[in-house]
Parts: sequence; structure tokens; C-alpha cells
Amino acid sequence: MEKQDYSLLVVDDNEMNRDMLSRRLQRKGYPVLVAEDGEQALEIIGRETVDLVLLDIMMPGLDGVEVLKILRKDYSQTELPVIMATAKADSKDMVEALSQGANDYVVKPLDFPVVLARVEAQLRTKEAASAPKTGEPTVAEIEPGVVLAGKYRLDELIGAGTFGAVYRAQHVDLEQDVAVKVLQPSVTANEESLKRFRQEGVAACRVQHPNAVAVSDFGVTDAGVAYLVMEFLEGRSLADELASSHHLSPYRCHEILGPVCDVMAEAHEANLVHRDLKPENIFLHEGARGEQVKVLDFGIAKLVGEAVTQENLTAEGWVLGTPAYMAPERISPEDLDGRADVYSLGIMLFEMLTGSRPFTADNRDPMSVIMMHVNSDPPTLRSFDPDVPEELEEVVAAAIRKDPGERLSAAQLGGALKRAVAASGEDQPAPPVAAASPRSQTASDSALVDRQAPTVSLAPETAGQEKEGFLGRFLRKLKRTRR
Repeated sequence: MEKQDYSLLVVDDNEMNRDMLSRRLQRKGYPVLVAEDGEQALEIIGRETVDLVLLDIMMPGLDGVEVLKILRKDYSQTELPVIMATAKADSKDMVEALSQGANDYVVKPLDFPVVLARVEAQLRTKEAASAPKTGEPTVAEIEPGVVLAGKYRLDELIGAGTFGAVYRAQHVDLEQDVAVKVLQPSVTANEESLKRFRQEGVAACRVQHPNAVAVSDFGVTDAGVAYLVMEFLEGRSLADELASSHHLSPYRCHEILGPVCDVMAEAHEANLVHRDLKPENIFLHEGARGEQVKVLDFGIAKLVGEAVTQENLTAEGWVLGTPAYMAPERISPEDLDGRADVYSLGIMLFEMLTGSRPFTADNRDPMSVIMMHVNSDPPTLRSFDPDVPEELEEVVAAAIRKDPGERLSAAQLGGALKRAVAASGEDQPAPPVAAASPRSQTASDSALVDRQAPTVSLAPETAGQEKEGFLGRFLRKLKRTRR
């Protein structure tokens, strides 16, 4: 509630004290009633709405303590807070007033900032006590073990970022595992964040595709906790796979990005731009039927169209996204379309094939990387790895052109990637190779063996992925030719 919503009553037989205190409270924005004795105070409280009383003790007729005793027969301390404002400074007077139900006690001459602070503290307590009791946890109380929205028990924190925390949870009625994303406490009070969070639920629900994470529920509880309920996934992200494998075979790249292109093609048909495609948002779910690629987090997606324009949900002064994968047009005021996502997919494909991103800054300055996307020509894939097939180099180049009008669409990128992999002879998984020794090897070690030795790499692989050197690819192609 605002200050003008509260009505205060100043009770004092001294006209100067009464008027001075009431005027100062009014200047702070509070409506103030005044009474010159106890009987007049009771009369005003009987006919007017009064939210707090500042009550003198030494008055003719009914003194302040007697008035307090009468008030406490009808009003509790939370219903009608009473602050005694008096010249009686003895501790026994203070103890008597507090024992009769006074909420607080201040001594004349009054220090107005102290009086104001105590008035506002009592009004906050009154408001909190009158708030409806929902039984819902507040944002500060969100932790494993609580039940959210009356049906989702949060079991384990599995991830957190700047704006959201994700919990492994269970639907208590259906006994089904789900993932619940909760807006971080630090931004819950921000209406812009709440709008964006609601938009995330709408955006995610609009993409009904087996390779998009399924969203089953979203909302804001009566206690102000914003949440989004998704299917629970098990496995690892593409970022994890790149960290362990350094770079991926062309076949593996298509195996992962082919389904992503399908999802994004459908999203773009619905005028939905993801705006933050990156390896961390591509999840390799290990389900009952094997691996399934899932696109995560449409949390900063922008619905293209009049509805979002009217809501003005773009965060003023912020560039939403990850600079390493950000399309050049992202820093312009022009509207975006799905080709911005295609650019991000092209940068990801570059990284998946070579183990490196095309643009990096030594000083790790995000704006430096963004300006490279805008102004610098990207290096070729084969300047990083001469073994990358030419067909794939052409596909990446067509996806990361500076001019959005010259890029492929998401559907075209998926088709071009499939054809390029097939043309390069990588249209099926490479045959497994036996490890020469059980010695463990890091991703950087195996990359060194693969790129520098003219033999098939003997490095043990992770997650069932095999890599081969230049000679291995040559021999396999030669075998097919002789057939």
C-alpha cells in the first residue's frame, strides 16, 4: 500500500505539539486526523478508518493509558497499532503502557525521523499481518523440500544462472519427475523479469516438437514465485560433449544439429526467435529409446509481432544473448527474424567441426567479440583443420554471412548439412577402433594425436563417439571406391 492509503490519528492536548507532528507527517504523504483529548480520539476512531494512533499519555479527562485499555477491548495490536508519544520518560511508565498493549513508546521532545521510522515499521507489520495466508513459500523460502503451487515438491537444485534456478522436482499427485525453473530471488521483484518469465512459458509452449523441451505448466504463485515446469532430462549438454571430445565428426555434427534445425524451422514458422542458441542450450537427453536432442531455454525469445511490440518486453540497455554466438544484426535496432538463429547455428557448427570458435578476444571483452561478428571476416574452417571436407566449409560459410538476406533458413541449413555430410563420405557412423592401451587421455591429447600423426587415432572416446585421423578417412574412402 502507498502512504496515502493509511490514515493516522495524532492525539495530544498540546496544540503546538499536535499541529507540528501532524504537519510533518502530512508532508511525508500521510493523511492525518487530530484529537485534543481521549474522548475525542475514541469518537474519531468509532466513525473514521484509522490505521495507526500516536497517543499522548498526560491529558485531561481520559489519559492515554485509559484510552489504550479501551481500544484493546476491540482492536488487536496488529489491527490498530498504537505508539505512545509522551513526556513521561520513566521506565515504569513505559512498562505499564507496553503491558497494556502499546506497540511502541517514544519520548518527547520527539525526534521526528525516529518517530517516522517507527510509524512505518508498525504499518509494515500491519500490512504483513493482513495479507492473505496462502501456505505458499515465498521467494526467500524456495529450497529443496518445499512444495510449490501446491503440487510440485522441489527435490534437488540441478542448475542456476543469473535469472533462474532449476530444480529436479516431483508432481506430488502424479508421482512424476519434472524440472521446475524458478526465477531467482534477486530479480523476482522486477516486473520486467516477471513479464519475460511469463513470456518464456508462452513461447516454450508454442513449439510442439519432439526435439524441443516439453513445457507442461507455468505461472506465478500467490506468494509471488514465478515458475516454469518442464520435462525432466537426463544426459549432458552439447557444451559438455565438446569439452570432452574437443571437436566432432561431420556425422556427429549432423546427428545433433539436424534435429535442432528442425525445431528452429518450426519455431521460425511460428514467428519465434530463440536469440540464445549455444552449446549449453542443446541437451543430449538419454531416454528409454536412446539419445534425443533437445533445444532448451526459450527464456529470452522474442515473439515477433504486435503483441510483443505493445508489451515492449525488450530490456532497455541490455543485449540479451551470448556474444560468442551472436548474429551481427543483434546490436541493431531492426527487428530480428529466424536468420539470427541460423547464424548462431553456423557458429556452433564451426566450433563442433574444428574445436574452436571463429571469433575470440584475448582480453575476454564481450563487446570486442560482438564487434568482430559485425566487422571481421570469419576465418575458413580449413584454416583451423585442413581435414574438414570442402562441402561442410561451404555450408558453414552460407550460415554465417554478415547479411541476413544471404543466409540459409533453418530448414535449408538442415538439408544442406545432411547433403554435405553424405557427399563427404560421413553419412554413417565411423567404424569403432580399438584402444591401444587403457591409459586415460584428455581431449586435448587425443586432438593432438588425431591432427599430427598419420594414423587412425587410438584415443579412447567418450559417450560412444569415435574419431579417426586423416589416414583412417582416406582408407575408408578408398575401400568404398574399390567396391
